[in-house]
Amino acid sequence: MHIYIKKAKYSGYCFGVSRAIKLAEDILKKNHGKKTKIFTLGPIIHNPGVTNKLEKKGLISVENLEEIIPGSIFIIRSHGMPPLLVNEIKKKNIKIIDATCPFVKKAQARAKDLSKNGYFVAIVGNRDHPEVIGIKSHVLNKNYVIIEDEANAGKITIKEKIGVVVQTTQPMEKLCLITGKLLEKTKELIVFNTICNTTRRRQSSTKKLANSVDMMIVVGGRNSANTKHLVEISKKCSALTYHIENYKEIKSQWFNNIKKVGISGGASTPVEDIIDVEEAIKKL
Repeated sequence: MHIYIKKAKYSGYCFGVSRAIKLAEDILKKNHGKKTKIFTLGPIIHNPGVTNKLEKKGLISVENLEEIIPGSIFIIRSHGMPPLLVNEIKKKNIKIIDATCPFVKKAQARAKDLSKNGYFVAIVGNRDHPEVIGIKSHVLNKNYVIIEDEANAGKITIKEKIGVVVQTTQPMEKLCLITGKLLEKTKELIVFNTICNTTRRRQSSTKKLANSVDMMIVVGGRNSANTKHLVEISKKCSALTYHIENYKEIKSQWFNNIKKVGISGGASTPVEDIIDVEEAIKKL
């Protein structure tokens, strides 16, 4: 079976994920053989394969603050955290390492500034995503709304002035549609496009590739928001699309009558995972 395989131009870790993993690995290496425990609240990034490797090196992912013991080290995940939770951890005599993505920090700062200046803050993103939970915690007096889609935007009541910030991994198309709706709700609208540059390039290259192949394989964690957006983009291009976490999920029957395959990966997907998928397809 001869299949033409092409990878999306932008693959591998984004800057924020790469930075978070390096910080974690450096801390783990420095404390190897010591009694000091190293914790994160939830996975440091949304990629099961990578987080499992870090756990084997000693990183402990917990679901609530009570599990973090005094005298330990705590790493703030790449998605960021609400300041109140960070302050609670500080009270426990715990050393904090901040691995929050700089682009996420910018979105947090924009939300805070808008709130200080009297804007009703519209946060475009997934309401249950840790990044959005962190962003909304920087808004004063709970004067905000989380908008997941165009329909949500249409339900907002008229506001004197609205300021917009965006989850860093959201599609540009969605932001444009939502801001169009928000213009109907206010006379003053400020939009801070906090979608990170890497996300925009990754989405654009995935769209271009999906339009030129018969099938797309998108590699990344199933709980990764940016990977899910790549899947959505690919499907809109009418390409047969499969979302997998690793090459072991590939099924040979997917490739019946397929001549051209594109491979793309989320921001927390290692280049090695993309290569493994490519090699697995070549062996079919």
